[in-house]
Amino acid sequence: DLSEAYFSARLATERQRIVAQMGEGERVLDLFSGVGPFAISLAERASLVVAVDINPGAVRLLEQNIRLNSADNVLAFLGDASRIRAFLPWSFDRVVMNHPTGSLPFLPDAFALCRPGGSIHCYVLQGAEGEALPELRNYPVREVTERYVRSYSPGRWHAVYDIVVE
Repeated sequence: DLSEAYFSARLATERQRIVAQMGEGERVLDLFSGVGPFAISLAERASLVVAVDINPGAVRLLEQNIRLNSADNVLAFLGDASRIRAFLPWSFDRVVMNHPTGSLPFLPDAFALCRPGGSIHCYVLQGAEGEALPELRNYPVREVTERYVRSYSPGRWHAVYDIVVE
């Protein structure tokens, strides 16, 4: 129901790219899960996926998606991603931040919750290559790779920064 939550199947290749990078049994945090396309896809290799969204309609649909896909290792949380670290007793091997228009302000939370050597996938909209790199300068980054995902509008595109935490 698009009146409750947005969903697009366009990032299926991107989801499979991340699954292919995963080790068996990883703990994954999906900070802006929506109805759970990343969470459900990543659950096939993860020991635990914590999926967080602030939209009650999206979380309701996420819970249905978890049941329909028998993804018993996915935990759905309704809440603000900036407050979730106070409630989570785990660190994560991988953090997905698929909120291209608003992920950067949540970098402190992603870095606080990702273990050293873990990966953060931060999706952004940008108009120039490397536009979000200055945002990473104050964080413990071992390696960062920028990848074009798809065109968004004239002069803007959807990109992902794959970050390995120091």
